[in-house]
Amino acid sequence: MGFELKAISYKRADVALTTRFTEPLYEQLCALKKHTGVPLNSIVLQACEYALKDLPEEIKMPYK
Repeated sequence: MGFELKAISYKRADVALTTRFTEPLYEQLCALKKHTGVPLNSIVLQACEYALKDLPEEIKMPYK
């Protein structure tokens, strides 16, 4: 099963972080936000969770 974007709210997402995106990536994320109605922060958090979940075990072992 691939990545599924969900309209979920992250109630405890209270750590502020400045992230820089390339302009094309940012434009794609904004278009996805506009198309789905899912907030940009939620899109980024879900994508990060998905990427971390699929890391090979030898890479993510120290971070469990």
